[in-house]
Parts: sequence; C-alpha cells; structure tokens
Amino acid sequence: MNAYIEFSKGIRETELPIIKLTKSKNGKTGTATFLFIKPSIFTFNRYSFQEIDGMYLIWENNKIITNDIFILFKEGQPFLLKAIFIFKNSQEWFHFLNFMNCYSKETGLFFAETNSTD
Repeated sequence: MNAYIEFSKGIRETELPIIKLTKSKNGKTGTATFLFIKPSIFTFNRYSFQEIDGMYLIWENNKIITNDIFILFKEGQPFLLKAIFIFKNSQEWFHFLNFMNCYSKETGLFFAETNSTD
C-alpha cells in the first residue's frame, strides 16, 4: 500500500499531521482537520507558496483533494499548515477512512478517541 500526502504535485509531505475528526450525529457527514507543524513543503519551496495548490490524499489509484488550506506564521515565518476536508455524505466519509487506514499502516499514525463535552 502506498498512501501519502502532497501539497504540490509530485512532492510528498514527510511530516506527520495531527488530525481531528468530527462526525454528525447521524454519522453521514463530518470533517477532518489536518494540522502540520513546520511541514517539509515549507522548506522545499523556500517559503514560496505558489506551489501549494491543495492537499492531496493519495493511495491505491485513489485521490481526495481539498483547497481549504490555511498557513499560519510565527515571527514572519510559516509555521503551521491547516487543511480541512468536509464530507457531505457517508460515501465520502468511507472513502476518507479507507485512506486513513492505508496511511496509518504506512506511517504508524494511530487513532486515539476522546470524549467531547461540547
């Protein structure tokens, strides 16, 4: 299985993200928020953000794309990249979970459930 993340086509991100998942009460919709602290794309592009054209989740001839990306700066330098996926139906949610299963096996990333009181 070859699962990876890109921000610019052909350049794999090497930093692991922190991922926060939310799901609607009916379980059909949800969001995935990816946080990358000092992602390698910042170093690769030498702070030229023209090459960041989205976030691509790629695996087994599949791809999910979001253009909902935010870059935060600290002391004038890019520090954090935040990408948000919004899933509008259970098929999109399942497709994302399929990626996460492959990506976690590839990278060793694991899931830790928390109980929210919100």
